[in-house]
Amino acid sequence: NAIALRGMSLFWSQWAPSYYNEETIKWLRDDWKCTVIRVAMGIESGGYLENSELEYWKAITAIDACINLGIYVIVDWHDHNAENHLEEAKEFFSDISKKYGDRENIIYEIYNEPLDVSWSNTLKPYSEAIISEIRKNDPDNLIIVGTPNWSQDVDDVIGNRISDDHVAYSLHFYTGTHRQWLRDKSDLAISAGIPIY
Repeated sequence: NAIALRGMSLFWSQWAPSYYNEETIKWLRDDWKCTVIRVAMGIESGGYLENSELEYWKAITAIDACINLGIYVIVDWHDHNAENHLEEAKEFFSDISKKYGDRENIIYEIYNEPLDVSWSNTLKPYSEAIISEIRKNDPDNLIIVGTPNWSQDVDDVIGNRISDDHVAYSLHFYTGTHRQWLRDKSDLAISAGIPIY
């Protein structure tokens, strides 16, 4: 079934920390009628890899705010090279799933916009490793899996899905530059039974 959530992605946590608070999220819920907030915890460029405790607590503050306000929260590992940070991602998602795995509000996004990398050889093995860590603590909340080329090549997943009934594959569509060719990829994937987020 098609489900629609209306929401906003916060900007990279290391570059826009002033929005990682309950006041901002409450305003987005009440004024913009958001039902989901994406907590984009930055990993590289001065983010989690260099300042793990600071970035972690920004994410926790925003996650707690979403839960307190009764809306969904996408916990986003906002990294373009996550396969190079596998151990850090495993540790982070293990901790987050232990802390929040019993909450229905939580949606995990384990890799933001992978670059031009292989689905079969890079993204699927990375994703399976992270999903394994999450599922130790959280058996059924939704996990969003990044797809190649800035989450545009959702058709690469056809015939090679991850074995988990609570996974959807990300499709990022930018209306200023993306056109029918990307809608065609999406339609192909959906026709093949690929769940798209």
